[in-house]
Amino acid sequence: MKILRDDELLKITFDEEKKMIWTEWKPESFKAVLSKEEIKQINKQIADFIIEYDADYYLADQRKRGVVYTIDIQEYIAKVLVDAVGQANVKKTAIVMPADYIVRLSNEQTINEIDSEYDYDYFNDFDKAWKYLFDE
Repeated sequence: MKILRDDELLKITFDEEKKMIWTEWKPESFKAVLSKEEIKQINKQIADFIIEYDADYYLADQRKRGVVYTIDIQEYIAKVLVDAVGQANVKKTAIVMPADYIVRLSNEQTINEIDSEYDYDYFNDFDKAWKYLFDE
């Protein structure tokens, strides 16, 4: 695994063998006060990595995400990530949902913004998300 980003908020890795971008939010994100621009930059960085590494799979582990997405941010994230998935021809995307109710609600609203023909699904359980991606 190649570590692309690892800080107090987020870890992003690329698994060369599986051709997978894996994002994992950290518990410290609950304490973070991020501007809309910072949230956009983070998600743009994820999208750029999906394209740059020509990922076949994208696993977004958001169980520990504490950042709440406002409606305008939800629309931005949906667009930028769907565009990246399309450009890289990602085969499958799995989103592991946040545990926090408010964060989870903002996640569900973001997912509802996605109008995509690409194969994605969201899960409450990490193992089910992994099986969705890699068990045929």
